[in-house]
Amino acid sequence: MRKRINGVKNSAKRNIIIIVVIFIFLFYVCLSFSVSQRKYLFIESAFKSVSSSINSFFIDKVYSAKWDSKNLVNYKIKHLKEENNKLKDALNLKKENEDYVCAKVVNHMANTWFNKLEINAGYDDGIYKDLPVVNSSGLVGFIGKTSKNVSEVKLLTSVSDDNLISVIIEADGNKVAGMLSDYSFKNGLFKITNVTSKDDIPKNSSVVLSGYNSALYEGLYVGKVVKAKSDNYGLSRTIWVKPGVNFDDLMYVLVPVIKEGK
Repeated sequence: MRKRINGVKNSAKRNIIIIVVIFIFLFYVCLSFSVSQRKYLFIESAFKSVSSSINSFFIDKVYSAKWDSKNLVNYKIKHLKEENNKLKDALNLKKENEDYVCAKVVNHMANTWFNKLEINAGYDDGIYKDLPVVNSSGLVGFIGKTSKNVSEVKLLTSVSDDNLISVIIEADGNKVAGMLSDYSFKNGLFKITNVTSKDDIPKNSSVVLSGYNSALYEGLYVGKVVKAKSDNYGLSRTIWVKPGVNFDDLMYVLVPVIKEGK
C-alpha cells in the first residue's frame, strides 16, 4: 500500500513539473512574439549564439569534404563583393560611404523558408534593424532583429499587402512607380500593384527599390518584369516580376553599412 501511495505522489510531482515547464515555454513564446521587432532578449541572444556556432560547424564540415571551409569562405566573400560591385556599377548605385559586412546563413528553417533566416553577424559588426541584405544577384531582405553576433533577416519574399514596399520599374528610360505587394510561392514571382502610369512596360524591364523609406534602399535590384495585366478597365496594372535572387540557394549575404566617420 505504501509503495502505491509513493508511486501516486511521484506521478503527481512529475505531472506538476511537466505542467510548469509547458507553462514557462508558452510564456516565453508569447513574450517573444509580443516583442518581435526589437533586439533579441539576453536568453535568446545566448541561445542564438550557441545555435549559430553549431550550425556553422556542421556547414563547415559538409563543405570541408570538398574544400577547406576557411578557403571556401574567403573565396565566397571575395566573389560576392566583386559581383555586387559589378551590379552596383551597372545600376549606378555606388556610395562612397558604404561598406559591406559579409555573413553566412546559419539558420534557414523549412517552416519559415520564405519568411526569414539567420546570419552570423550582429550589432558588434555594425548591423542594426531595417538594414537591407543583398547578394550578388540583388535584394535578399531586411534585418529584422539583432543580437551580439546573430541577426534575423526578414526575406523579401515575406512581402504582403500589410507590408508594401515602394519600387521603381525602369522601362525604356522611363521610371514607373509601383508597390511590391505579394510573392507567389507557386510560380516564384513578385507582384507589383498600384501602377497607374500609362507608359509601356516592356518585358525584362528592371525593378529596383525606390529609396522612399531610406537612402540605403535606393536602386537595390529586385528583378525583371515578366508580364503585365491591366485592371479596373485599364486604369491600373499589375506587374509580375521574376526575382534576381534565388531564395532556395542562400548561403552567404552582404549587409551594406555606413562607414564610421563618414
